Amino acid sequence: MAVATQQVSATVAETGFDPKNLCIDDLIIHRVYVRDADKIVKDPSLSDHVEVLPKEGLDAIQQRLTSALGHRSHGIEMSIEKIEADNFFQSAAHAICGDQASFIAASRTMAQKLTQAQASTNGSAGMLIVLRGRAGAQPRRFLAVIKAEVHDGFGAGDPAQAVAIQYLSSLTLTPTQRLFKVGLLLELQAGPQELVGAYKASGYRAFLFDHLITATETRSAAAYFYNAFLGMGIQKSSKKLTQDFYDHTISFIQTASLTDDAKQSLREALRVDLRSSSTILSVGDFADAHIEDVAVRKSYCDQLAAKGFPKNAVAKDVAYVKARLRRPRNLAFSTGVKVSIPADADPAVFEIVERTPTEATFKIKGSFTEND
Repeated sequence: MAVATQQVSATVAETGFDPKNLCIDDLIIHRVYVRDADKIVKDPSLSDHVEVLPKEGLDAIQQRLTSALGHRSHGIEMSIEKIEADNFFQSAAHAICGDQASFIAASRTMAQKLTQAQASTNGSAGMLIVLRGRAGAQPRRFLAVIKAEVHDGFGAGDPAQAVAIQYLSSLTLTPTQRLFKVGLLLELQAGPQELVGAYKASGYRAFLFDHLITATETRSAAAYFYNAFLGMGIQKSSKKLTQDFYDHTISFIQTASLTDDAKQSLREALRVDLRSSSTILSVGDFADAHIEDVAVRKSYCDQLAAKGFPKNAVAKDVAYVKARLRRPRNLAFSTGVKVSIPADADPAVFEIVERTPTEATFKIKGSFTEND
C-alpha cells in the first residue's frame, strides 16, 4: 500500500512515539467475538488479504493513531515483558521486517491470541486492525494493533440527495468513538529478519492507548489487552518518572520568571495533581492547565524535554514522593494571623521557640517579602 498520510506538525522527542511523516505500508482487518450464551468462545473471522483503502481512509486511521499515541495524548510507553516465541512481541517484530505473506500470517495469529486473551473476561467484540509502516522525522518501522468496538449509526447518502441517510450496522473508528485500544511496537534500528524467538526487546519500544487508562477508577485498564494479549506492562520505572516529574517541575518553578504568588500556586497545583486519582502524568496537560503565560508554558515544556522527560503521558506512581505531597502545615492564630509551611519544607526552616496560651515565638529561616 505504502501511502503516506498527511504530515503532522507536532515535533516529538526521542522519548516518545513520533507520528510525523507516518506512512502505512500494509493493513489487514479481522473480526473478534465475545463468548456466546453458553460461554463458548467463537473463533475470529480472519481475513487473508491486506486492505486497499483510499487515501482518505488511510488519513483517518493516521489521525486516530496520532490522537491516541502522539505526545499531547494519553498514550503511554509500556515495558515489554513477555518475549517468548509464542508472544505478541516476537510475532510483531518478525512481521515488521517480513514480507507481506508473513505479515498476514502474523496478523491472523494475533487475532486468535486476542480471542484467547479475552475469553475469560468481559472484553467486547470488535474489529482487530493490524497495520505496519514507518513514522518519525527519521522514519522507523512499526507495527500497530487497534482493537475497536463496532456500533451502529447513519451515513449520508448520495451527495446529490443531501437529506438521504443510510442505516449502517457496523461502524468503527469514527471521529467521536473513544472505545478503542492501540498497542504499538516501534523498531529502534532497522535490522534483518530473524527467527521468531530471537528478537531482543532492547531493540524496540512499546506504546499503549486504552480509552480506560485515563479513567480514575483503575490502573489496570483492560489488562487482558495490554498484558495477556500484548505482553506489555506498566513501566517499572513509573516511580522514578513520577519523581522526575516532581523534581523537574519544582526546579523550573524556582527559577521561572513568575511572582511569588504564582510560584506558590504552581507548587500547590503540582501537589494536587500528584495526589489526585488520575493514573497518568503529562507535561503538556500540566502546562496547559496551570501555566497561563504562553512563553513560560513553552519554557517549561522545553526544559522538561531537555532533561529527557517523555512528552508522552507516563503512568503515575507517587511512591518516591509521597512524603512531599502532604498538605501544607497551616497555623492559624486568634488574631487572624496565618502561617503556612510547605509539606516538603526542610524541618529546620521553622522552629517554635516559645508558646504560651496568649502568644508564640517562632524562628523562620529565609528572607521574606511583604505584599499588599
